[in-house]
Amino acid sequence: MGRHTKFQKGQVIVELLVAFGLASILLPAILAGFISGSSGKVQQQQRLIAIGYLEEGAEAVRSVRESAWGNISGNNTYHLVPNGSGWSLQPGSEVLGDFTRSIVISDISPIDLSLKKITVTVSWNNILPSSVFSTFYLTRYIGNKTYSQTTVADFSAGTLGNTQVTNVSGGEVELGNNNKAKWCSPAFTKDQNGNPVTITLPDGPPVAVAAYANATSAAIPNNVFVAVSPFATNSAKLAFLTVTANTATPEPTLKGTFTLDPTMYSSPSLVPTGINLTNSFITTDVKYYTSGSGKIYALLGTNLPDHEIVVIQIFDGTKDSYQDPANHIYKYWTFFNTKQYPASSGNDQAPFGYGAISITTIGTMGYMDSGGYLYGFDLSNIDSKTPSNGLDQKGCRILLDGYDCLPNSGTDMKYTSGETGTSWSDTASPAHLSCSDGGNIEFDADHQISAVNVSGNTYIYVAVGAGTDPELDIVDVTTPPTSTSTLRGSSCGRGSNTGWKKLSSLDLDPYSGTEEAANSVYAKSDGTRAYLASNGGIVHNNIPDSDQFYIIDTTNKSAPKFMLTWPSTQLTPLPGHYINTAEAGYYNGNSTNIELYPRRALTVLNGQRAVLVGQDGIPNDGTEPQEYQVINIDPNDPGGNKEMNPAYCGGLNFLPGFNDLTSVSEADGDNFVYMVTNTMEKQLRIIQGGPDYGIYDSSGTFISKPLSLATSSAFNRFVANVVQPASTTLQMQVSVATPSAGLCNGSNMTYVGPGGSSNAYFLPVGATISGAFPMGTFGGYQNPERCFGYKAFFNTTDYSQTPVLDDMTVNYSP
Repeated sequence: MGRHTKFQKGQVIVELLVAFGLASILLPAILAGFISGSSGKVQQQQRLIAIGYLEEGAEAVRSVRESAWGNISGNNTYHLVPNGSGWSLQPGSEVLGDFTRSIVISDISPIDLSLKKITVTVSWNNILPSSVFSTFYLTRYIGNKTYSQTTVADFSAGTLGNTQVTNVSGGEVELGNNNKAKWCSPAFTKDQNGNPVTITLPDGPPVAVAAYANATSAAIPNNVFVAVSPFATNSAKLAFLTVTANTATPEPTLKGTFTLDPTMYSSPSLVPTGINLTNSFITTDVKYYTSGSGKIYALLGTNLPDHEIVVIQIFDGTKDSYQDPANHIYKYWTFFNTKQYPASSGNDQAPFGYGAISITTIGTMGYMDSGGYLYGFDLSNIDSKTPSNGLDQKGCRILLDGYDCLPNSGTDMKYTSGETGTSWSDTASPAHLSCSDGGNIEFDADHQISAVNVSGNTYIYVAVGAGTDPELDIVDVTTPPTSTSTLRGSSCGRGSNTGWKKLSSLDLDPYSGTEEAANSVYAKSDGTRAYLASNGGIVHNNIPDSDQFYIIDTTNKSAPKFMLTWPSTQLTPLPGHYINTAEAGYYNGNSTNIELYPRRALTVLNGQRAVLVGQDGIPNDGTEPQEYQVINIDPNDPGGNKEMNPAYCGGLNFLPGFNDLTSVSEADGDNFVYMVTNTMEKQLRIIQGGPDYGIYDSSGTFISKPLSLATSSAFNRFVANVVQPASTTLQMQVSVATPSAGLCNGSNMTYVGPGGSSNAYFLPVGATISGAFPMGTFGGYQNPERCFGYKAFFNTTDYSQTPVLDDMTVNYSP
């Protein structure tokens, strides 16, 4: 009984402890429930009031935007202030009784000046901290406007560059009609009186010509350099002239000459002294070089044994570099002379005094061939050179094929390994005592050279002239040797130096007893082709030993080959004659034009046309070949692949013949050939050319007349309807700019593409070109602003097709 009573007492204590524990847990919840029940309606009422303030703020901001975009263009925290029947924004938040309301205006990323992010927040702190917010975006499109160009009148107000406005579909822009000269219908360019455009140069006949056009502007005249001294007794050695660009009647102007003849100077004090050079030399070739500082030099090949190249400064970076300003005689600058290491026996010399036969430049390097060797020289420091400190030779001489030939001597000569000075032990027998080879008189081992850079490697293509079997050499000049041991080694440049050696060669006709010689070579810019002019002429069993023109596949620089080679099974009519000779990719004139002997002059135009010039190889025989011939080599010609089957497509007779030519392509797309004639006067002749088939120019531009607005506006988007056939392209840029003196016509319209880059373009997607205008400032481009314009770029490689701009529509917001 007693133990039972104790047990009951213990049980009561436990139950009380449990009750107290449950109460500590449940009572706060019960009390909160009582509180929530009593204040829930108050909290709900406050949230409803806050939502009302929130909606009021959002609608008020929209009304502020509608009154003027500038009212919400600044990023900040704002509150509303009554303004007449509307609202305005003032910096800072506002207190509305128990509530705080803030309106935050900010940019999006990336920044779009026609789009703003709006965040309205209402908060309160009654019983429990609470808030409501709303985020939305506002644009300028409320009250936006459009501007369109769709009619002939709209487009005609713009500026046309090789484009035209037509009315096929109510008004559109397309490429202009090709009304200019065509390559296959050549004609000497004439002045307004109908006379050929020409100029009489000093002395002559001219020996060689080089020229270039300004790469960015057709308003700048073309520069032309002419070597004019075929005899040592000629006074003038170089003529420099300019030819106006972007005109159907180009005008040549003689700007000055170079001579060391004292009688040609306005004062004896101006004659250069102490330069170890007299005026008694002939010229052989001419090229030009522009230094990094913008100074222009003429590189004049000579027959001198210690000044194979004479360098004349034409432009000093700011003005013509005259030694004699009164008589316009240019300044002698420096020289280059050849040598082999060690040069203890004197400088290298061509065996029979022929000197530097051909020059080419690429990058900051120059190259020349002389006596069957190739020499490289550094042009990077030409500005610092002097008359007594000549250009630096790079590497050693590289052995080429070919020998120099002296008429009636019976021996061809060149240096053997390690020789220099006046020792020439490497000899051969000429094909004829007269040094004729292939019907043409050839004295020099190697003739024209042409440089090309492919994937960081530099190659020189060499037209081999006389006394040897191969007519084409390919030389790798990527890495000039520099170590003393290599330079002094007798094998340097003789095929043992990686990156500095003759890689390969090609014989036009390996059959025994055949005669052929190459005069000219032109390297395609991608290095996959060598265009080679040969003599032709000699015929055995009615088969010419060589043709006048070849296209050589040089994709593999170590193994040049014909475009197609005759199989060994076709050996007739002369046994063995066709083995390894060209079955395709060559040209020889008909019974008349076959008598053209191409000179050291060949140019190729866009991989579609080749131009040969020369002289009548068999004069006074009653047959007159055309001394100017155009060869169709277009692999995409509508009539078939002319790269495999080059074909005559046009020419001109000029009885005295031509000694050299070059071609220029101007910034506006105009193309010209400049030739120097074998005459004593009116020696420069010009021919303009262009696409031969199709009706459209190859490229053109259209610039719209600027749209002028009264107030600054944001230009948002545009859309243009276009037509872009295959083989054509159409791309656009836009401009937004500040007026100049209140006028958009005189403003600096800077045209940009996506992202504000002047090198980017808006491109077609299907039948439209559309895009968002870049917002912000990019050079002369500034959006928003008052002036708008656009520029369209048209191109085609199929001259029977043109891209078309049908219309242009722009959306902008005041």
